[in-house]
Amino acid sequence: MKPIVLSENFNYIAAFLSFACMLRCPYCINHHGGDLVKKRWMSGDDWIRGLNRIVPRADLPITLQGGEPTVHKHFYEIINGIDPRHPIDLLTNLEIDPDEFMRRIPPERIKRQAPYASIRVSYHKGQHDALTLLKRVRYLLDHGYSLGVWVVDHPEYHDHTLQVGKMARDMGIDFRLKEFLGPYNSHNYGTMRYPDAMNGQQLRHCDCRTSEFLIDPAGSIFRCHSDLYANRFPIGHILDQEVPELLGQWVPCPVYGKCNSCDIKVKFNRFQEHGHSSVEIRNISAPYAPNKEHVEEVVNTYGKQDKPS
Repeated sequence: MKPIVLSENFNYIAAFLSFACMLRCPYCINHHGGDLVKKRWMSGDDWIRGLNRIVPRADLPITLQGGEPTVHKHFYEIINGIDPRHPIDLLTNLEIDPDEFMRRIPPERIKRQAPYASIRVSYHKGQHDALTLLKRVRYLLDHGYSLGVWVVDHPEYHDHTLQVGKMARDMGIDFRLKEFLGPYNSHNYGTMRYPDAMNGQQLRHCDCRTSEFLIDPAGSIFRCHSDLYANRFPIGHILDQEVPELLGQWVPCPVYGKCNSCDIKVKFNRFQEHGHSSVEIRNISAPYAPNKEHVEEVVNTYGKQDKPS
């Protein structure tokens, strides 16, 4: 297979090892707009073969995520099989045995020079006990691992989130808030570069170009999270002999209005410079059809509307 060389404008490599998760958060961002299209999982050997095609860059880690990446039965084999020249980041809810984690992955394998932690732990109200999770984070920090805690600032849980943040900082843990993204109580949350592209009432045509390399659990490559979650318009496969021709190119899109908030939100890039968005969009047409998937509330894990207690 030919090596994959990503241009300098690429900001992120995301390997979605699985869309499965042991938690059941009603506000899960992976389910904004409907249930995920479930996919088979690639084996650990295939993930290793595919990811090792990517030409390593010190400033561009491979981020293992999901769902929850640690549920993949070959999770540890995948990490240890990736070329050590590739830096690795991990997004996880940390529902793991920390001692097994330390036995199988040395601290330096997931640690690099960056302005944020390489292991980014997500706290989920109603699913985690905050103190138990923070103690687990502190335990791994004390053994040399690079961790921080990130929490979605859900409008219903704001005060609780601030309390957890104080607990974390009192324990010497890097704690950061992430914007809640998506519709809630008939309001679209999040700072978006293209506000009418997310959960729009009308569909439009446009051209779109990505700065992210997104690989789903079956190995298919997508230009955006919206396509990835819906299994729509894959541009190639990580095990294809040829490198996808459309990777990083301007591509026509007929579903402007169904964009995922992760793609169009204004955020920090990998250097922690604010003002970045994952995709660029141009040539937006007039509406041509209603968006039948427009929702007033976030659709949760079970396909119901999110009504937090």
